[in-house]
Amino acid sequence: ERGRLLMKFADLIDQNADELATLEALDAGRLLTLTKCIDIPCTADCLRYYAGAADKIHGETLKMPQAMLGHTWREPVGVAGLIVPWNFPSFLLFACLAPALAAGCTVVVKPAEQASLNALYNAHLA
Repeated sequence: ERGRLLMKFADLIDQNADELATLEALDAGRLLTLTKCIDIPCTADCLRYYAGAADKIHGETLKMPQAMLGHTWREPVGVAGLIVPWNFPSFLLFACLAPALAAGCTVVVKPAEQASLNALYNAHLA
C-alpha cells in the first residue's frame, strides 16, 4: 500500500513538473531549465525507487550456533524529523522523505526558510 501511494505521488510530481520547477527556480535561484530537466525528474525517480523498496522491508530468521531460533523484526521507528537545506530543495526533501515513508514512519519536515515554497506545494500535492 505504501509503495502504491509513493508511486502515485511520483506521478503527481511528473504531472506538476512545470509548477514545481518554476517554484524551485524562483525560490532557490536555480536555473529553470536545469530544474525542469534534472531536479524534478530525479525527485520523481527517487520516489519510485523507494516505492519499489517499500514491500521489500521484512524480517529474517537467523541461523544460531545453538538449538535456538533468532528473528530480526523490521518495523518503523516512529517519527522522523527532516531538516531540508536550501540548495536542492525538492530532491533533498524526497531523498529524506521517501525512505522514511516507505518504511512506515511518520515525518515532520522543516524546510529551509530561504526555499520553502516547493515543500509547501508538495504538501499540497500529497
